[in-house]
Amino acid sequence: MTAPSAPPADRRLPDAAYRRMTLVLRVGLLTSLAIVLASFFAYLLTNPNATSGQVLSSNPILTYLSLGGLAAGLARGSLEAYLTLGLLVLLATPILRVVTGAYYFARGRERTMTAVTITVFALILFGLLVLGPYIR
Repeated sequence: MTAPSAPPADRRLPDAAYRRMTLVLRVGLLTSLAIVLASFFAYLLTNPNATSGQVLSSNPILTYLSLGGLAAGLARGSLEAYLTLGLLVLLATPILRVVTGAYYFARGRERTMTAVTITVFALILFGLLVLGPYIR
């Protein structure tokens, strides 16, 4: 009969790492929410007669989906550009969380979780950069 092996060493990430990763999500969510809500209400105030059908059919953020268009719109103070910025921050938040997770898993020498997290990041990039343009 073999002797029972020692329990595996605790390979859990430090609480500080989890707190930082949670902070990334909270700050990103609150920042994007503040930008989107402020832009939305400002848009409603400046376009009081616009119906939701008119807004959706005209797609006011389409002009700001390029970096140059977004920068020009933000410089002009365009409400639609700020709405687009809020949505982009909202999209970037979970991506940043995945990158943060990969960093802390690699730092903690958790190879399996690092590989899984990097795979998730690669799939997100594939969806955004390869599949995304086809859907548009």
